[in-house]
Amino acid sequence: MWKAFVVSAALMLSSAVYAESGRIRRPPPSAAEAERIALDMAMNDGLLQKGDIVVTDRGFFLFRGPSPDGVTNEFTRVPDPALPANQPGNLTKQRSDSRRPN
Repeated sequence: MWKAFVVSAALMLSSAVYAESGRIRRPPPSAAEAERIALDMAMNDGLLQKGDIVVTDRGFFLFRGPSPDGVTNEFTRVPDPALPANQPGNLTKQRSDSRRPN
């Protein structure tokens, strides 16, 4: 849902900037490029705090904090709560027996 908003806003903003400036005009980004830009913006948001979850078209990611290089962010993939545990795409494994461990 947010992707459609971000993509349309990016396209409108880029066309307005191109119309106002005397710079060399290049075509606005394609929908796929605009989605990639939106994903990069979400994953590199300066307001992220440890424990925040970022939802993308590639799944759910838990923000762990900045990486040791201090430039990039570290994320851990989180299983999709809407998927059953044994469905492909969900990283949790379902126990084969329902007994509790001793």
